[in-house]
Amino acid sequence: MFNQAWQDLWVTLFVIMVLIGIFAGQGLVIGFGVIGLLVVGVSWLWNRVSLEEVSYRRDLSQRRAFIGEEFSMSVTLVNSKPVPLGRIEVHDEVPDAFTIGEADISVSANPNSQVLHHATSIGWYERIRWDYRLKCSERGFFRFGPARVESGDLFGFYNSQMTVRDQDYVLVYPRVVSLTDLGLPTWRPLGETAGGISAFWDPSRPSGIRDYQSGDPMNVVDWKASAKAAQLRVRTFEPSSTITLVMVVVVETTARYWEGYSPVHLENVITTAASVASYAAERQYSLGMFSNGTPILAERPMKISPSRSPEQLTLILEALATIRPLAMGPMPAQLTEHARRFPTGATLAVIVAFVQPELVEAISSLKRQGYKIVVLYLGDGVCPQMPEGVTVHELQGHLSSIGLAGE
Repeated sequence: MFNQAWQDLWVTLFVIMVLIGIFAGQGLVIGFGVIGLLVVGVSWLWNRVSLEEVSYRRDLSQRRAFIGEEFSMSVTLVNSKPVPLGRIEVHDEVPDAFTIGEADISVSANPNSQVLHHATSIGWYERIRWDYRLKCSERGFFRFGPARVESGDLFGFYNSQMTVRDQDYVLVYPRVVSLTDLGLPTWRPLGETAGGISAFWDPSRPSGIRDYQSGDPMNVVDWKASAKAAQLRVRTFEPSSTITLVMVVVVETTARYWEGYSPVHLENVITTAASVASYAAERQYSLGMFSNGTPILAERPMKISPSRSPEQLTLILEALATIRPLAMGPMPAQLTEHARRFPTGATLAVIVAFVQPELVEAISSLKRQGYKIVVLYLGDGVCPQMPEGVTVHELQGHLSSIGLAGE
């Protein structure tokens, strides 16, 4: 608004000078007025084309990273026309979770964001590039952009701007540490049984099809084969020869979600879950995850069936990276409802910082159903009493000793 008023003032002043010069017969005054109007006209035209054929691009060396990992980012400004620009500015929105070395940074009006500034001049058909090193201290899914580009004429009469809406995204995985650093025993830290459980079928190892027998679960019925044979047929599987581990990740850190949450406890839960997942994947366990957290991205499920797939660890780390503190519902109710979907004979690693009485009851019910249960407790004080046969590891002190608590 101020710039427009300033422009109108100068145009009016030059027009008045021309009129005064005409009526007063002063050629010099007329000349000054005409020159001023010519400058304004050239400035207006220059401004109109200033951002034509100008492009801004952001390039990230990677789209996946772990907390504390560094990677590079380059931004490129290109002027693809035969008109130089005496001034051009770029204001790019970047996440405030990232530290950017040797950059001109200011606080953004947008939450969880900061502004990366560039101010320069650029010649015709010129390309300018800036290189940066980025480091992130938080897990999550982060957006870079949009960017605002501003320029104008050489004299500063006019100003133009455009928005570059191209956005980039980076997923930052949680921190992963060894289970011994968490305070778990070096031998069978999760109470694993060597050689797995041979008495149960492994759904990842199909062996054939046979006629249905009384007591067969309906989820193994092969409906296509049954339709062809006009009688029920079921899929058969080879016995399990590996350990099946399901992580139960509890996001509640307070008795009532509207009371807020503890960032320290939640991040400790996520770090522990990521570390357990890495440990299990290295040993080729059949690994799954169940959580009542809400993801930032809908395509990152919070219920991941056990699998030995090479991509399983990546899938679980992506889900953990995007968990938000708001629970989809109380874990005790969800755990009870989902219990029948857990593989028979699986080990359940319950990772929790706040234990409700209802959660103890749900764990007791799962124990009676034959599941082996290990509780990794990360809350304050002593873990509440668990049912007999449930292994409890209290890890909060160990997280503090290695400097992870509170990060």
